[in-house]
Amino acid sequence: MSQPSPSPTPSFPPPFPEQWMEVARRLAARSGRMVRSACSVLGSFLGGFLARHVSGRAFFWALLPAAAGMFLTQCTMTPLSAVTAAREQVLLAEARDSRLAATVTALAQALGELAATQPDENARRELLVRAVDPVRTGAAHWDYVFLSQGTVNVHTPTLPDAGGVDFDAATDVHGMRFVRRMMDTARAGGGFTEWTADVGDGRAEARRAYTLAVPGTDYWLGAWAPTSVQPPATAQSGSPTPRALEFHALRLGWLAALGLALLVGILARRRETARP
Repeated sequence: MSQPSPSPTPSFPPPFPEQWMEVARRLAARSGRMVRSACSVLGSFLGGFLARHVSGRAFFWALLPAAAGMFLTQCTMTPLSAVTAAREQVLLAEARDSRLAATVTALAQALGELAATQPDENARRELLVRAVDPVRTGAAHWDYVFLSQGTVNVHTPTLPDAGGVDFDAATDVHGMRFVRRMMDTARAGGGFTEWTADVGDGRAEARRAYTLAVPGTDYWLGAWAPTSVQPPATAQSGSPTPRALEFHALRLGWLAALGLALLVGILARRRETARP
């Protein structure tokens, strides 16, 4: 008696992850073949195009200066960040000095005319204090104008307790009597004074002040700012500076010159082939 044959083992499709991997492998292989074919066709086209249209002495002489200019531009772009940052610091320092000098000079002239209208010394002092108090050279906490008489502080808008204090013995971290130096500069016709202040916690800050005497009085004015100027918020956020835009424009110009050289080579080659 014959035995019944065993039923075949049912087959199941592979799990989904294995199916996905197989599909991905097939797609990758097909994509690789397509990319190789496209590169081969593109290479053949470019090679044939250059061989037919771009050759000869005319193209070489047109391409040489454009390529040299592009190379020099790229070499110049390498230290661009350092050059631009240094130039920005110079411009910001010049703007700071101009702002301080212009504010103090205009205010001193106005206070001189105002003081001449008040013969009483106490009333004159109150008049000058009221005129100086609202004046600011900027938006930072140090952007005020202070009023002094000799080495005695008459009024500092952000330091009300400093009024009447004699700072003749005040020195910076290097031992320089900077208040006396500012007073001497103001009485000598005005100018800048630099000193290094101790701001606490072992930190020091370089500062620069412009001082000038009030005409017809023994008072003098001053305004100061740190010498390490920070760029504006727009520059810190990564916006391109004018210097950077100049270099980018120069690079685009040389790229256009390369394209023009290619066009010259094509036209020269066509003229050569058109000759009998």
